[in-house]
Amino acid sequence: MTLQEALDRYIKEISGKKSSQSHDREIRLARIILDRMEATQPLVEVSPLVLDRYRDLRLKEASVATVAKDMELLKDLFRVAIALWNIPLAGNPVNALVEHASSLGRTTRMAPGERLRLVAACDHYTNPILGLVVRIVLETGLRKGEILLLKCTDIDLAGRVCQVPRIQLNAPRPVPLTKTAVKLFRRALELPDRPPDTEWIFFGDPSRFGDRKPYALDRVFKKVISSAKLKRIAFDDLRSEAIATMREAGLTEGEVAAITGSRQMKISRRAPEYQIERLLERLDALWPETPLPPPIVMEEEEEIEEPEPGTPTRKPDSRRTGGAFGQPRKF
Repeated sequence: MTLQEALDRYIKEISGKKSSQSHDREIRLARIILDRMEATQPLVEVSPLVLDRYRDLRLKEASVATVAKDMELLKDLFRVAIALWNIPLAGNPVNALVEHASSLGRTTRMAPGERLRLVAACDHYTNPILGLVVRIVLETGLRKGEILLLKCTDIDLAGRVCQVPRIQLNAPRPVPLTKTAVKLFRRALELPDRPPDTEWIFFGDPSRFGDRKPYALDRVFKKVISSAKLKRIAFDDLRSEAIATMREAGLTEGEVAAITGSRQMKISRRAPEYQIERLLERLDALWPETPLPPPIVMEEEEEIEEPEPGTPTRKPDSRRTGGAFGQPRKF
């Protein structure tokens, strides 16, 4: 079996059972691997040296996180070939790779100054949704997809519970909210420009077809952290920061996994210490309530007087007021 035959079989038998997003991503990664490796090479001849050369080549054209996805696909390919297809391999060659210096990732947390600068920069962005999302992630440890897909009906402010929907392989779960997170969600639900026809807590502008989707903040977040000179911080670092802060506060590994939905530790959700009521008591005892800054009041736009007939006209200011789909507003 050649490398191309193995990847084609993996995409058909294994990847086809995954979500559509994962399936499409692995198809794209398989094409990249075949373009940069010898597709007709027998699978048994793919050694750690061959994979190390491929990794060095990919690191010259892609980020460390992107190359890590390539290696995860190859690692699972060899695992399936050994366990399910009975390919006579001595072992998984990906496991024999020496850790690359550039693939170690971040080993330090955000400094206190970086966290303050990040929150301040997001708070002062023209759309208040960005600052609210960043603060809520730091309070709850929610994933980006989980927080952006929340609907108004998923939040119980009186019971201090957030019902996170199912996203891909992540099971739905209730998340206890700190007192600060409750204030943040209340402020998000009471935004003055919230349209009455939206079900999303963090909403974007309607598309040209009239439908309204959740707020997409990727481009906005990158622009804000670049302006604040915090380029080494990614949005996923906020979740890691929240998890580390929970551990420092005194929460156990199981309690942190129950709140954040981390798959690194399997727990029994029915255990008494992981029930919502118990977790709320632990959060109230260990997690300090943070005072929020006053909301930024947007200045009203001046009314434009109609020009007299015959006078040259000037195009009005084309700045947006909603930040549609993560499009940054003009400062």
